Amino acid sequence: MTEPVVSFNRVTKRFKDLPAIDALSFDVRPGEFLTLLGPSGCGKTTILRLIAGLEAPDSGEIRIDGRRVDNMPPNRRDVNTVFQSYALFPHMSVFQNVAFGLKMKRVPPDALDQRVRATLQMVQLEGLAERRIHQLSGGQQQRVAVARAIVNRPRVLLLDEPFSALDARLRKQMQLEMKRLHRRLGITFIFVTHDQNEAISMSDRIAVMDHGRIEQVGTPQQIYEEPENLFVARFVGEINVFDGEVLQVADGALEGRVEGVVLKLPGRRGLKPGDRVKVLLRPEDLVVTKEAEGCDQPHLKGRVEELIYKGTTVDLIIRLGDGKPVFATEFFNEDAASISYQPDEPVCISWVHGWEVILPDEG
Repeated sequence: MTEPVVSFNRVTKRFKDLPAIDALSFDVRPGEFLTLLGPSGCGKTTILRLIAGLEAPDSGEIRIDGRRVDNMPPNRRDVNTVFQSYALFPHMSVFQNVAFGLKMKRVPPDALDQRVRATLQMVQLEGLAERRIHQLSGGQQQRVAVARAIVNRPRVLLLDEPFSALDARLRKQMQLEMKRLHRRLGITFIFVTHDQNEAISMSDRIAVMDHGRIEQVGTPQQIYEEPENLFVARFVGEINVFDGEVLQVADGALEGRVEGVVLKLPGRRGLKPGDRVKVLLRPEDLVVTKEAEGCDQPHLKGRVEELIYKGTTVDLIIRLGDGKPVFATEFFNEDAASISYQPDEPVCISWVHGWEVILPDEG
């Protein structure tokens, strides 16, 4: 098995006696794009600072390529960081900013020039080498910060919400460019964001964090389709959470009552009759049928409250009889007229058996 490039073993870091991260253990694989995803204050940036050597852990071990680095100074760790603020030198040109780290390492002038220009070409800034930082757009400044970080070819590149200052269009563009750069360089990227769409679109794996702990680590598909608890399910994408109760368990399958309706559910180890459960379904997994057209399978009943047109899809807000809102996404096909609902129109809600996620009721 390949040795992890970064390894945390029961690492704890406190600020004013409050744990920013608490006995945290995880590994980062060589060459992967790992995203730390979670709300503000959950410990994401603290992890980056611990890896970079800008903070020291209160307990536990941090290793890079198998070597313990807990007390090693930042300049002896083979990592570079792209900060949220970029932290560029305004009095220097683009070329000088990117060359700064190489000069500190006393790289010979010819080799320095070659590496800087090759890196600027890689981030599409080769024509702006002599410009000052104040003459650049936000996206160009972000590229300079990335170029300065990768010119040394670090073992690990740390990125602390580097797109937060960019507008939505430019942010999308930079996400694509960063993925291309990652594939080209083969460097391990550890990326911090609170934007779930950004994490899903860019990552090889995602670590979802809350209150200094990792709640789940997995591929974007695993995190989205197979959340291990309600926090992950609710934080990553929109999801409907239905109340249910296990009625019978037989042959690895369940019969349950969901919002008062008896239906078949996928089996889950450890559940028994009488257990309370949560049944989770994404809006795009729901099938909405007009009650007037007939509903031929077990279903929940509700009434259309709102319809939101989004071009290729329509979002429906449906209110169940007990007042619970349900969010459904309908995709346009050849028969666009089929997605036409009236306010307060009665509808049936069903789904394909097996698309549900069943979790024990944590409350």
